[in-house]
Amino acid sequence: MDANTLPDQNTRILQIYNVYRVALAIILLLSFLTGATTTQLGNHNPPLFLYTTEAYLGFSMLVFFVFKPEQSFKARQRLLSTLFIIDILSIALLTYSSRGVLSGLGLLHLVTIAAGSILIVGRMSTFLAAIASIAIIYSEIYLSFTRNIPVNQYVQSGLLGALLFATSLYLQTLADRMRRSALLAARQASDILSLEQLNQLIIARMRTGILVLGQEGNIITANDAANQMLALPPIDERANSGLESTASPTVLPEILLDNLNHWKDNKTKRPPTFSVDNSGPQLQASFTYLTPQPDSSVLVFLEDSSHLIQRVKQLKLASLGRLTASIAHEIRNPLGAISHATQLLAEDSQLSATDRRLLEIIITHSARVNQIIEDVLHMSRHKQVRTQRVNLHDWLTDFVDNYRESHKFHGEIQIDIQPRSTEVRIITNQLEQILNNLVENGLRYSEKQTGKPSLQFRGGISDRDDIPVLHVIDDGPGIDEKTEEHLFEPFHTTEATGTGLGLYISKELCEANQAQLSYKRTEQGKSCFSIRFAHPDRNID
Repeated sequence: MDANTLPDQNTRILQIYNVYRVALAIILLLSFLTGATTTQLGNHNPPLFLYTTEAYLGFSMLVFFVFKPEQSFKARQRLLSTLFIIDILSIALLTYSSRGVLSGLGLLHLVTIAAGSILIVGRMSTFLAAIASIAIIYSEIYLSFTRNIPVNQYVQSGLLGALLFATSLYLQTLADRMRRSALLAARQASDILSLEQLNQLIIARMRTGILVLGQEGNIITANDAANQMLALPPIDERANSGLESTASPTVLPEILLDNLNHWKDNKTKRPPTFSVDNSGPQLQASFTYLTPQPDSSVLVFLEDSSHLIQRVKQLKLASLGRLTASIAHEIRNPLGAISHATQLLAEDSQLSATDRRLLEIIITHSARVNQIIEDVLHMSRHKQVRTQRVNLHDWLTDFVDNYRESHKFHGEIQIDIQPRSTEVRIITNQLEQILNNLVENGLRYSEKQTGKPSLQFRGGISDRDDIPVLHVIDDGPGIDEKTEEHLFEPFHTTEATGTGLGLYISKELCEANQAQLSYKRTEQGKSCFSIRFAHPDRNID
């Protein structure tokens, strides 16, 4: 049984006893020096009383200023036993010099024995009571040789010794019960603290966002996942992993607040998915009250549906692949026959200019239909391969070099990735196809606007949520708002020779890699396509 199960309480008791020891020595010394006639202090042997009191005061002051209660248990037990034995012997000398138990000083042993029984564990506290009893009885016997003493003093000495033993045994039992209760309470508190820390760690590491909302929709607490999903501004000096208390009330994003109000109106209806911004993940919120009372706080669970969307996209691509594989043969055969027959007709030298123009239109649109089939097949033929973790700056450098070589391109493409160590996890050949579409469009519109094909890759780690992003910025005129609404729809194009599948395929491939492709105009009115990648440490295949 560890006697130090009440370290704070034991320390306070010891400090109080040290103060008591100093105060007792001062009071006894002053009472003796002032010659108080109402006491019998030192009336048997004044010099012994004076010297003992002075020595006891010096000893008390030394213990008060030098002894450190916080030292180790074993060392403290040995030192406390020595200190209490000195106290007992000092009080015994003071009692003897004041004519024994009749002076009443023998009762001071009760305080010493009581403190020793509380602070010292085991048989040593009983041994202190034995030493005190022996000292009292011995001083009475010694007094009987030097002067006549009443017989009842022996009886009083015996009763005082019995009282010391009773006090010691009772307080030992009481102190042991207190220690056991404190040990049990400390163990239970430790278990509760461990469970709380475990719960906080689990909540902090959960991918599910958890928020606690007040009645006005203000965020009371939120874990890390919720902060990242909702793109909340960082708050300095937050609490550790687990639910973080915000330093000041933070209001929910408007779209989530609307979902909360709709849920309060109809709790059986499942709220729709939403996104905080165009480049953010698709979130699904669910709400519940913390307590049955309707005026209680609201607990919100946020699920990132990006993984589910990714699976749906993969299933859609697989279904599209099966569909296109089944119809490619049926379409390509008659399309090839039409194209071949048209080419044969075009070889006739007697055709008029009007007929030749009509044949050119047939050949051009046959080629366009064939290109559409090729694009759809190319999108649906992607095998389920594992992602790769690559350095974004180095990969873009190699991509630009390969693009220049394969396209005989002599324009300007700048790369600005900060920090240079930014990494992304993605299927690299699909990222290459995405950027090929974006680069070709950007260079074409830049050349139309400025006469020079130019482009800039700008990106790095987002300050908002530590997510890698890449911006593809060209020098073109930008896309008007009407066209922007249908930008990523399949077969929507503003070019007479385009298929309208480039941006649609790019967006589909981004989502299949847990990334988001979005468009916005820069402050200068330029076009900017942004790819918001998944976190490289949390991306799954």
